[in-house]
Amino acid sequence: MTKHILLVAAPLCLLAGGCNNIATTPIEVESVSFAHPDEIVRGQGFMVLADRREFVVMAFRNAVGYDNEAEGQQMHPVRVKVRRMIAENLANHPEKLKAWRRYNRTRKLQSFQYQDYALSLCADYPFRRIRPDGELGYRHTAAILKDFPDVLNDFWVTVQLDKVWNEVKADYIAEINKYDFAKMQRQMAFLWEYLRMERRDTLTLVNVPNLLETHFHAIGARYENYYYTVESPGAHAYGLNVHEYLHSIVNPLVQAATDGSDEKLLAYYKAGENKAITRSYRNPVTFTFECLVRALDHRLRVLLADGPADKKRAEDRVNYLTEEGLTLTEPFYLLLADYEKSDVSFDKFVPVMLQSLPEYDQ
Repeated sequence: MTKHILLVAAPLCLLAGGCNNIATTPIEVESVSFAHPDEIVRGQGFMVLADRREFVVMAFRNAVGYDNEAEGQQMHPVRVKVRRMIAENLANHPEKLKAWRRYNRTRKLQSFQYQDYALSLCADYPFRRIRPDGELGYRHTAAILKDFPDVLNDFWVTVQLDKVWNEVKADYIAEINKYDFAKMQRQMAFLWEYLRMERRDTLTLVNVPNLLETHFHAIGARYENYYYTVESPGAHAYGLNVHEYLHSIVNPLVQAATDGSDEKLLAYYKAGENKAITRSYRNPVTFTFECLVRALDHRLRVLLADGPADKKRAEDRVNYLTEEGLTLTEPFYLLLADYEKSDVSFDKFVPVMLQSLPEYDQ
């Protein structure tokens, strides 16, 4: 990957993982370094991280008006505690709060875009960009958030976020210690056996609990040789997040097989593009990524199901997703039965699958 020089209003990171206060200067992209070993649990090929970058970004979002929560769910107790502590610390800084609310409002970005951007920063305060624009999952955020590290650093100091972090750190440590690496290994082996492919990546998979987000949200993002899965409460089961990891496999296979101009794919996309569930997938190709990943994810769940009830639950979910706007999910799910009867690898079957899609029929 081409190295980039970034011009940021923040200093070089210490080798240990923090940053020094140096005036604005061109800096070379560098590898992330984690300075707090008690905030990391490592396994072979896996890592679980209490990530300060995601913490500061989501603390900022909550402070400036991000009040979303899934229907029927209560905010995680850590989220409630952090919001209360920050509100108390901000009581004497009304002008800063007003300015930060305006900053957040004018950026017009979704929570997942902020979470992706956070992973391009150094691992500890003071925060600054250390990864190139080309690694950002949403590259336009590089320009929109070019001054965001400065905002985060001011926020960190103003609300005494180091003290807030220390108040809830034990909760994050408890959370990262719940992950089951043996389970992850089994899930990974089953996934590649199903795909009939040799695993080609050498990625370290990093799970990041995100206790300050609404329930049932997760994002996947690759930076360096880390594939991060940032997971909110209820979005995981302390194992491999199969859905997010599948994106690293499925996306390039679909990208190679279509340029998005296929009329069949376009028809499915148009049928679902105005539904709430599809708001993050704003073109036929990313829409196709998501539908195929959902179909695969639920097919694997069926194959691993403990009984008929689990199987029915997964298949009902496929029907629901299709009806709610991810219109390719069920057609892909049905075509996976043909794949399972074949003897070809999944990468070879993806073009066949796209060609075999029936025309969209309302």
